[in-house]
Amino acid sequence: MRSVLFLSAALVLGIASAQAQENPRSTTMSCAQVNALVQQRGQVVFDTGGGNLSRVVSNPSLCMASDDGAPSWIPSQDQSQCLAGYHCQEREGHGN
Repeated sequence: MRSVLFLSAALVLGIASAQAQENPRSTTMSCAQVNALVQQRGQVVFDTGGGNLSRVVSNPSLCMASDDGAPSWIPSQDQSQCLAGYHCQEREGHGN
């Protein structure tokens, strides 16, 4: 029982610390830095300014089976439209 409580507390603390992390702001990074971060992490949720968040994945295989990967263009410091990777979107006609 004690180990279950310890594990539960560790999970809660882990979730809280993950939520406390800020999303990287794409507009303060060069397009090359944006790309490097996506490739390094596999997926990144960027703050693209104006309260907007954009999840970018390095490979469409990181999307759910019901989703397709489409090019993800987000603003960066040096480009208004930086090809950052892919975003996942529901496959057309799926679930209808």
